[in-house]
Amino acid sequence: MFLNGINNLYTFILGCCFGSFINVVIKRLPKNESIVSPRSKCFNCGYQIRWFDNIPIFSWILLSGKCRNCKKKISLTYPLIEFFTGFFFILSTQSSPSLYQDIQITPFFYREFLGFIFVFICLTLAILDAKYFWLPDIITSIGTFVGLISSLLLSITYKLLNLNLIINTFSATILGFLIFYSLSVIGRILFKKPVLGGGDAKLAALLGAWLGIKGLLITIWLSFNAAGLFVIIGLILKKISLNQKIPFGVFLVSSGFLVWHFGNDKIFEFLKIPL
Repeated sequence: MFLNGINNLYTFILGCCFGSFINVVIKRLPKNESIVSPRSKCFNCGYQIRWFDNIPIFSWILLSGKCRNCKKKISLTYPLIEFFTGFFFILSTQSSPSLYQDIQITPFFYREFLGFIFVFICLTLAILDAKYFWLPDIITSIGTFVGLISSLLLSITYKLLNLNLIINTFSATILGFLIFYSLSVIGRILFKKPVLGGGDAKLAALLGAWLGIKGLLITIWLSFNAAGLFVIIGLILKKISLNQKIPFGVFLVSSGFLVWHFGNDKIFEFLKIPL
């Protein structure tokens, strides 16, 4: 029990550090700036932030959410992103992705190693889509590549001669892209305007590489239902209009997280859908 608590604390701290890096990515990537250098600085006065003022969550609290130099308020979104990244990292250690359940590998590989990468990539994409309606090709491409190369390496390492894992992930990647690309083309023909962003198809391909065919289809079903419910509630409350864009990538990522965490069978069981 004690060791489990210590492990969760370490996992949370690691996640917060990754969340701090997500903050850098979502600020600099839209401006086409390097995410590696220079060091972070205050956007108001240009004060270069020292390492002890850049500790995730704690520095924001100790500074009362203000720049040490100019006292300008620092957005609450910074520590929130760090906190939730740490929280999702802990959840990842308890995840049961169906794609890897039938393979005799240590859970550490897919829960911690792959799970942390999946959380980092998808959370970054969700935030960028929510803020800018933008799913950068560089991130979706890297995410898809990591998902596919993982299945390839596992198949080689554990001698899965039937190649089920490789076929599943590669097929799901192609299927995810084709589904959303087709919907985009059909929507453009019917409505004479784009109804889905090009990045959604690439995000669906990424999710296919990580979740497999069944997991991908469940994710798509969940995301369309969640987005539809969001729009209906928004219209009733008059918070959104009929022609207003919504960041569909957020719903894809959220649904993908659920499928990764609970696994296909538990999602089916919860939805009362026969296998």
